[in-house]
Amino acid sequence: MKAPDRVIVGTAGHIDHGKSSLVLALTGTDPDRLPEEKSRGITIELGFAHASWDGITFSFVDVPGHEKFVRTMVAGATGIDVAILTVASDDGVMPQTREHLDILSLLDVRHGLVVRTKADLVDAETGELVEEDIRMAVKGTFLENAPVIPVSAVTGAGLPELKAALAVAARGVAERHPENHVTRLFVDRVFAIKGFGPVVTGTLTGGAIAAEDRLTLWPPGREVRIRRIESHGKERKGASEGARTSLNLTGVELEELERGQCVYSPSAIEPSRFLTAEILILPSQPRPLSNGMRVRFHHGTAEIGGRLLVPSRESQEAKDVKPGTRAVVQILLESPAAVLRNDRFILRRPSPMETLGGGRVLDTAPRRITKREPLSPEAVSILVAGSPTEAARLFLENTGAQGITLTSLASRLGLPLHRTEAAVKPLVEEKSVRQLAPGLLAATAPEKDLRIRAQAILAEHRRSGAPSPFMARSAFLQKFGLGLSAATAEAWLAVLIEERTVVPDKDLVGPPGTATAAVKEELTGFAAQIAEAYRVAGFDPPKHVDLAASLRTKPQVVDGLVSHLLRLGVFIRLSPDVVVHREPVEAAAAKLAPLSGREMNVAAFRDLWGLSRKTLIPLLEYFDRQKKTRRAGDNRVVL
Repeated sequence: MKAPDRVIVGTAGHIDHGKSSLVLALTGTDPDRLPEEKSRGITIELGFAHASWDGITFSFVDVPGHEKFVRTMVAGATGIDVAILTVASDDGVMPQTREHLDILSLLDVRHGLVVRTKADLVDAETGELVEEDIRMAVKGTFLENAPVIPVSAVTGAGLPELKAALAVAARGVAERHPENHVTRLFVDRVFAIKGFGPVVTGTLTGGAIAAEDRLTLWPPGREVRIRRIESHGKERKGASEGARTSLNLTGVELEELERGQCVYSPSAIEPSRFLTAEILILPSQPRPLSNGMRVRFHHGTAEIGGRLLVPSRESQEAKDVKPGTRAVVQILLESPAAVLRNDRFILRRPSPMETLGGGRVLDTAPRRITKREPLSPEAVSILVAGSPTEAARLFLENTGAQGITLTSLASRLGLPLHRTEAAVKPLVEEKSVRQLAPGLLAATAPEKDLRIRAQAILAEHRRSGAPSPFMARSAFLQKFGLGLSAATAEAWLAVLIEERTVVPDKDLVGPPGTATAAVKEELTGFAAQIAEAYRVAGFDPPKHVDLAASLRTKPQVVDGLVSHLLRLGVFIRLSPDVVVHREPVEAAAAKLAPLSGREMNVAAFRDLWGLSRKTLIPLLEYFDRQKKTRRAGDNRVVL
């Protein structure tokens, strides 16, 4: 296994246990940069420094030790590879030592060591007693077998041993594969550089970036562009997973940026406020976590309020989660977070502020687990320990006939598109999943029910007394597509046509074994003449009394034939009072196509089509129903 050539090292420990002094001694850079930090002698904000030895670049993130700044400590712990837990020789293990150790464990930090700082202030015997105290504190954690190194930042004693131990720990960090992870950076610092504009810094937790790349800033979901990249004080053409990076952004103002935001590859994440997660409650908690309790959700560098939802189990009401236990729960956030499956997070109590536990995100879909719609043991097993392919199967089964886009599935799996495609490929090959349309997937299980639905719709049409077994495609889709998006309904109709459950004929559909001649026969005689009169009239349809006079028949006959032509799909009803031939409607729709995304007022649509308001408004309302336009106040957006 190839070790990375750079690692992120995070400090942890009680206030005044020498974290910042240690970083200064290792790098020559004082991570305390604020005047208040200098005057008070404590770390308040995150500090950063770097140094290289043994062919490895170490990026240090120094965190506050005071209990009031634990939220800042959690933000700093995001993305670290190696942790240094500091314990002062003249003080021993203290409350924040234990809380910081808990947080590191909950965030799944796997590499680290312990530094007994201020070693010059105590004798050897006292130092040994403190180390025994340390060993008891780290027992059962990822630091249980880690070295405990006595160091004095004042005299330099122990620094060579610490550097060597850090190099050993760094070589244990797994090789990075940026292409296998979503490109994402959690913002931990914001500032401006004169002549360049706003800059954000953070650890690139996945993927790779380059100058001029466009990213999504969340919140609010805006596109930004990378103007310039720096890492360790030098301008770079790009950066990849594991790098401490500063990004000079355009497309956003400085006052719109803050710690807790996130930048990521466009469309790679669909932010969610409803999460399913596996949590571990710290054994040190004095009481259980109850259903509905308020929590603070720490993820990346963000802190968001939320509510804990403990699903019912085995037909029983929701239970509390006891200290020291794991449970699958749901978390309802106050605002959406840029969360991916398998992300780690910390839960803290709002008041009094204390760490409750933490966990791992299992799913980001907004589905409430209830007694009526429980999460089966098999589903829990897949969410907790299943492969990407198993999770993809579960998610596709959950979405039913509606299906899910490849982009949304990738976000829900927490994977880049190419890894999502690889995860889905076995499911397509075994025919448990089909590609309904480019980028749209669905489980094949609902096909039987959809086939029965289509047959029932066509049979009902025939029983209604329609002279033809064929019906308008739009009328069929209106009934067939209940509960489905327009795109999904069209895609499933294409599947039914391919397997000959439904037979198409231009804008009509019918059951198999029927001839379209029956439809054509209906367009002879009076019906054909009425259809032609409507087609020529465009959006100014003729009066039925005039048509009856010209055809030398009764107005009631014209009324009946117009209704018949509506059922066939030759005519379209724009409103209760306006019926027109479908050709002018299709011509009007064709003029909309090049204007996709444009917002227009009524006057602009009037000029586009040359229509009076009497017909214009019904036509616009029809296009609203057909999802070709969308109301936006007094205007409409062309879709």
